[in-house]
Amino acid sequence: MRQISIHNLKDTDITTDELYALRKASFEQWKDEGLYVYMASESVFATYLKDKVVFVAQDAATGELLAMHTLRLNRKRGCAAGANLAVAPSAKHEGIASRLLQEEVSRLRHRGYRYLVGSTGIPAVWSVRWHLKNGYRIVGYKRSERENYPSYVFRKQFATDVRHHPSDLFWLPCLAPVTARLHYAASWFITRVCKTSQGRLTPLGRLAQRLRVAWSN
Repeated sequence: MRQISIHNLKDTDITTDELYALRKASFEQWKDEGLYVYMASESVFATYLKDKVVFVAQDAATGELLAMHTLRLNRKRGCAAGANLAVAPSAKHEGIASRLLQEEVSRLRHRGYRYLVGSTGIPAVWSVRWHLKNGYRIVGYKRSERENYPSYVFRKQFATDVRHHPSDLFWLPCLAPVTARLHYAASWFITRVCKTSQGRLTPLGRLAQRLRVAWSN
């Protein structure tokens, strides 16, 4: 097994250009399968990273960048939203993404976070299987106008604190399967009603968006 080291990006000298190149190379597989993945420009990507925590995996011997994952932390909710999980083509199928995830969960749990959320395209079967294998549950359904496929929303509950977070009661092992299915059913229905098959908002979806904006203001 390849020896790797996992770090917070801020503790390394890895550049944004290197991260962007890794993400682009990693998602070539999606294009090979006919799935369009939105790729922002390097400058937009750099701006996106500014308020994110980025974990990277490197080859312990050579320092080669092997994988990355971005997290948006929400301290109030005790969760982290993961995105941009990318592995270098030369390092795929070595379990590096799973080892990166394990380290992230360990650090998040230590800091009081309770769960991870993320999403992936439903036709990307290899990605769906990876999430399920690593303890995620399917809890939602969504469509984006930017991509030509629907996505599953996942949740990985790795800690519960019913005293301080009563909602965790619904994610206890005995209830989580039912909770996850209810979340999925609700999001599937809402998405189908509020968006077209191309991900564009329906009239009802536009109304719901206006109400959400008005409520937030």
